Amino acid sequence: MNGPGAIQDYVLAADRENTVRSYANAIKHFETTWKGLLPATSDSVARYLAEHATTLSISTLRQRLAALSRWHADHGFPDPTRSALVQRVFKGVRVKHATAQKRAKPLELEILEQVSDWLSAAQATAGKLGRKTEVLRRTRDRSLLLLGFWRAFRADELTSMRIEEVEARRGVGWTWRPRRTKTVAEGEDREFACPALSRLCPVDAYVDWIQASGLKSGPVFPAIDMWGNVSDSAMQPQAVIPLLRRILQDAGVDAASSYSSHSMRRGFANWATSSGWDVKELMAHVGWRDVGTAVRYIDASQDRFKAKFEQGLAKSAPEPAATTAPAAPSPAPVAVIHLRMLLTKPGGSRKGTERAQQQIQAMHLNKYGVRPIDQDGRRFELRVPFQDREALDDTLLELLDELFRTASSCSCVLEASLHEPATDATWD
Repeated sequence: MNGPGAIQDYVLAADRENTVRSYANAIKHFETTWKGLLPATSDSVARYLAEHATTLSISTLRQRLAALSRWHADHGFPDPTRSALVQRVFKGVRVKHATAQKRAKPLELEILEQVSDWLSAAQATAGKLGRKTEVLRRTRDRSLLLLGFWRAFRADELTSMRIEEVEARRGVGWTWRPRRTKTVAEGEDREFACPALSRLCPVDAYVDWIQASGLKSGPVFPAIDMWGNVSDSAMQPQAVIPLLRRILQDAGVDAASSYSSHSMRRGFANWATSSGWDVKELMAHVGWRDVGTAVRYIDASQDRFKAKFEQGLAKSAPEPAATTAPAAPSPAPVAVIHLRMLLTKPGGSRKGTERAQQQIQAMHLNKYGVRPIDQDGRRFELRVPFQDREALDDTLLELLDELFRTASSCSCVLEASLHEPATDATWD
């Protein structure tokens, strides 16, 4: 018979490692850094929000609330984050401190080639000088860079890969069958593949690294100390950004600090789009499940848009008006908004959320012509009429508050955000 230890193992397995770690850090910040008491009151949570409104982002504060909500649910206490006071304070924080989300600068193919060539040259020079540590680091870094770009990997994917999960053959291809990632749920059979390329080949770079390191198992991208010792532990995801910036700076790339790990993903998305890939092909390759996410990574080219417009204009010219009757009043503009929404019970399960889903759709979404845009029932398209941008902001922030109140009344935990693809504006 399985004991309490086995139960705890399954409880921990229900959450992704990053989620567990981020929630633990959030609770530590509330309890240890801020000196808050647990279980918390609605007053203390409201004060916590107010005191950190100018120093933490909206998304971080939302994550802190989610962590506090989970802690209270797990320990059998009433959830203070659902109180009217906390919800009103959080709404006020969003209204006063809402900012546009920053997007990583895309790593363009020309920059990728410049950095790859520099790493190869640095590796060769280090080899001639007998600098083993530098040879290992340059070889590892080139593999990480090329795999990160051509597979559009996130930092946590790059650092979670294990050698025993990867197959690679020069001139053929590279395949990774992960146990679990952010986009690979438990029990889902998923693989990431990449063909061998004529240049900037990620397959050759990977094989070069494995041969140079002599690794047979363990993390694909481990840390390497100053003496050239390869660690048994994987590089931490948060180490990828400073590593990438250091590589770019060493290779002579301007404004290296403006790049992040998402730069590789955005760079690939832009390259694929300009190379003729359609959105479905891009989504399948990267692992995105909805169009909204893919669009956020693609930079719209004004020249490309102009060509589309001119192509349409060339086909037909507008016919002159038959009369000069007064024009009918122009209808109010309509914003196409993508809603990301995930309903769970306090323990993290999605079972038992059907009633909340039905109420939210009937009470708040149907009036905006809601329609699903993914297969998981987590993303929806809304068409929201508005008079001006300020009115649109008010409408969408009020909608979010209504969604959270309805979810709370149904004893559910809600994660929700709104995104306008046309302007890349986000409300959360």
